[in-house]
Amino acid sequence: AFSVLGMPKELKTDNGPAYTSKEFHGFCQKWGISHTTGIPHSPTGQAIVERAHQT
Repeated sequence: AFSVLGMPKELKTDNGPAYTSKEFHGFCQKWGISHTTGIPHSPTGQAIVERAHQT
C-alpha cells in the first residue's frame, strides 16, 4: 500500500506483536510516522477498520 499511496503520517493498528515490536517502532521513527494502537481486547477500538473488512 505504501508504494501506491505513499508514506502515511499516522497509523493506527491493533496490539498484535508485529505492531509492537522494536523493528516496527524503528520503522515508524525512521519514516516519521505517528503510530497509535487500539484498545486491547476491544473490537470497538478498531470499529471503522473492522467494519470496512467485514465479509
